[in-house]
Amino acid sequence: MIEISVLIGVAGLGVSVATFFIGRTTAARMNGSEDGEMKSDIKHIKESIDKQEAKLDGIVSNYEDVKVELEKLKGRLYTLEQKVKILHGEG
Repeated sequence: MIEISVLIGVAGLGVSVATFFIGRTTAARMNGSEDGEMKSDIKHIKESIDKQEAKLDGIVSNYEDVKVELEKLKGRLYTLEQKVKILHGEG
């Protein structure tokens, strides 16, 4: 017949091993969940950056167009100033 102390020892060892494996499984599941959240957050941040980059590209493109138009207007203004000087007898 098995002694009670040996039985208690074996049962304690079994509970310890079971607790160890349950803890490892739970920790792995939590790490996987955290990894999934982090990947989702990174994806969201990347999408936001892409949207801002597209907006910035549009602004820069518009800025270049405005710059070209201002150069054209500067030339037209200079020509107009010269004509006004001629008409006023200053040229």
